[in-house]
Amino acid sequence: MISLFMPLILCLTVVASVGIGVIAAYAAVIGILQVCWRVSQPAPVAQARPQLVLVPTQNHASGD
Repeated sequence: MISLFMPLILCLTVVASVGIGVIAAYAAVIGILQVCWRVSQPAPVAQARPQLVLVPTQNHASGD
């Protein structure tokens, strides 16, 4: 009787271990992506200001 149940128990143990490992790896990757996504999001700005192209002390370069 034990010889019949041992392969079944072993097979179920392997399947359960692999399944738990896959779920844990998936959760870890999704968690890391969520953390990185939140960090990369810019803070909301109340009023958008135009970005200056030239520094106020720079002059436009002209040719001779």
